[in-house]
Amino acid sequence: MNVTQAVILAGGRGTRARIKSRFVDVVKVMLPVDRKPNLQRNIEILRDQLNVTSILLIVGHGEEEVRSHFRDGRHLGVQIEYVRSDPDHGIADALFAVRDKVSNAFYVLLGDEFYLDFNHATLKQTKHPGADALVTFIRKHSPQEIARNYSLNLADDMRVIELCEKPQKVGNDLLGLGTFLLTDAVFEYIEKTPVHPVTRRKELIDVISNMAKERRVYAHELRGIYVNINTIDDWHFAQFLANQVGFPSKRKSLVIPTFNEADSISFVINDFKDSVDEIVVVDGGSTDGTLEKLAELKDRFNLKLVQGKFQGYGDAIINGVAAATGDIVTIVEGDATFRSRDMDKLYEYLKDCDMVIGTRTTCQLICQGANMPFWLRIANVTAAKFIELLWISKEPRFTDVGCTYRTFWKSSYEEIKHNLLGPGPELSPEMMIEFVRNDMRVIEIPVSYYARIGGSSKHSFGVWGVSKTALRMLVMVLKKKFGIS
Repeated sequence: MNVTQAVILAGGRGTRARIKSRFVDVVKVMLPVDRKPNLQRNIEILRDQLNVTSILLIVGHGEEEVRSHFRDGRHLGVQIEYVRSDPDHGIADALFAVRDKVSNAFYVLLGDEFYLDFNHATLKQTKHPGADALVTFIRKHSPQEIARNYSLNLADDMRVIELCEKPQKVGNDLLGLGTFLLTDAVFEYIEKTPVHPVTRRKELIDVISNMAKERRVYAHELRGIYVNINTIDDWHFAQFLANQVGFPSKRKSLVIPTFNEADSISFVINDFKDSVDEIVVVDGGSTDGTLEKLAELKDRFNLKLVQGKFQGYGDAIINGVAAATGDIVTIVEGDATFRSRDMDKLYEYLKDCDMVIGTRTTCQLICQGANMPFWLRIANVTAAKFIELLWISKEPRFTDVGCTYRTFWKSSYEEIKHNLLGPGPELSPEMMIEFVRNDMRVIEIPVSYYARIGGSSKHSFGVWGVSKTALRMLVMVLKKKFGIS
């Protein structure tokens, strides 16, 4: 069946999809999954799997944002035309708005449904080419999920007997999806279908169910990973699933700041080399032989050297991350105080959030000789709780402000990098604050902390060194809270 036209319903208000810490509406269909708006993912399904070239995009709430991003669709290889619908109307009424713009058969997708590794292409080989409508489903052993969508009652030949919007009782494992193949006959049934007694709107599922009583309506089974994005929690789950599937293919970079780390840098690079695709060493002017060590290692590893007279640790990190080409960036010290043994933990949690930071305050993981005496551990916990208190509405959970071992999505970092001002060690808590202030998900996990190899700490050696670092961090935190920067 050669169908080249589709309609995407993308104009709902999405009142349940709100950022938890800010009572503001978001445009559901524009929530990014795997670094692109979910609506774009559905456009690509239509283009790549179903050979659709013309798309009618029904917009309402968030219309300006959608139009600004997708324009006429040429950059995506399709032609997009926009049709406005009242965002308070039901899906059926929204679809009715395109009755004069479609003819014969056309696909319909809901813009807020997430499909991962789906076989939509099988719709082109449907066994019911003369059907007046085709609905789709997947098999799910979860009555709760089916109750959030719609259920199907089918005959043996897959003909639809009845559809039920948000059923109270679920009698099988068929979960109805928001992907349809319809004909223009559907508009006749939209006009004569009454509003739903609960939602007080015309529901498309009721329309198609009524249509099935008089016309040929069939069901088609699809396979893949599916999430109906109604809430922010649904969105987070969709992101996790996409990250989980795509994680092995993501390029991973390691950023190591160095200043006179000749005794340890070879150990660190050899320890982490198998966990990343690229190593970026940022040297601030070493004079102890560090550069010579790096020259020996450069030919054996995918090593990139960034050199400069940096203002401090923070300046070096910002330059190192800018030079990193990975989708995922990890920061680690060049003094061997951290180990690659914790990378798998960091990576696993990163699938579910924007940044994972380590904490050195778990005494069971503080190794003998590590520079983390009891008083320093308490100081870090106290400072971290102070940050929690200042941003209590965001509900962060921190126990360490000075741990530099962290990993994050480069795309998330790009959103906040213009706010990073700390040239020195204060960048560590500043980065935490900026991710939190921008409603990103930050998780802290315990990591092993070792004695450094050679030299002494630049920021936490002795009471005087710790005090200077703590003061810089405190000033930065207060500036961030009271809008000075």
